[in-house]
Amino acid sequence: QIIIDTFPIKINELNQILNINFLKAKFTEQSKISLGNYNLDLNSRILKNNSKNLELTEKECSVLVFLRKSKQPVKINVLQEKVWGYNSKLETHTVETHIYRLRKKISDKFFDNEIIISDQKGYFLNEKKK
Repeated sequence: QIIIDTFPIKINELNQILNINFLKAKFTEQSKISLGNYNLDLNSRILKNNSKNLELTEKECSVLVFLRKSKQPVKINVLQEKVWGYNSKLETHTVETHIYRLRKKISDKFFDNEIIISDQKGYFLNEKKK
């Protein structure tokens, strides 16, 4: 809904108002990502499920988005390179620690222990609706 409180309005001004509102709506729409039972708002960095909200860090959002975009399980070294920008030859437990903490936050808030799954092939999102 657009409110214009000054009349008459020039066509160029109206066009500018419409364009700005269209861009704002498109930006807001693109910031929402579906993750199975959850919705992730990238602007506010909030993971939502029904009426519950969980605030995430920027890195936690990046991990979820990267896993969401991947069509197959993601190895730790790929997450290190693509999400953290680390050299894959570094010995670090950054990825495992972040995944552990993210799983714990989600489990504590939503009682869901199965959103991020891992196996021999790597990490992946379980987007099956319950």
